[in-house]
Amino acid sequence: MRADKASYRNRGGILQRFVTAYKRFRYFSRAGSNLVVKRSAEFRMVKHAVLEVGSNVTIQDYSFFQLTMPEPKVFIGNNTVIGRRNIITAKNRISIGNDVLIGSDVQIIDHGHGMRRDIPIRLQKAEIGFVEIGNDVWIGAGAKILMNVTIGTGAVIGANSVVTADIPDYAIAVGSPAKVVKYRS
Repeated sequence: MRADKASYRNRGGILQRFVTAYKRFRYFSRAGSNLVVKRSAEFRMVKHAVLEVGSNVTIQDYSFFQLTMPEPKVFIGNNTVIGRRNIITAKNRISIGNDVLIGSDVQIIDHGHGMRRDIPIRLQKAEIGFVEIGNDVWIGAGAKILMNVTIGTGAVIGANSVVTADIPDYAIAVGSPAKVVKYRS
């Protein structure tokens, strides 16, 4: 029985390495060592999209990357974990630093819809911006990071928070919209 469990785990490890190798070749412009991409992670990308990750990056199950027109670029630093069911949608630039932990069900979006009154929303062009997340950041489960936001080094974003404005270095921000409640000591 013990040999059967070890054999099963070994097959799972081989399958995971194969899945990661395939997705690395198919979707990533550049990837460091020890990348792990779970089987159910999805990527929808235009041909000229740039997706670069550093070493020791893990992309968990059911994560969804959508890199679409005009010039999408996503950069993820070393030792970063993209949690389960994350949605990362880029039309321009999303940059995630080193040593970042992103909980499950987080959305990071670098664009939004136009909202002029004289044209129906569905007919308006997207407003395109950026998202910049510094090093050593923790983003709690269910958080939303919206366009034109910089999250500073060492910041913590509380679960289910909606980040609509810049968050300073080492700040702890919670709520909708996210507000700084204190700083890491």
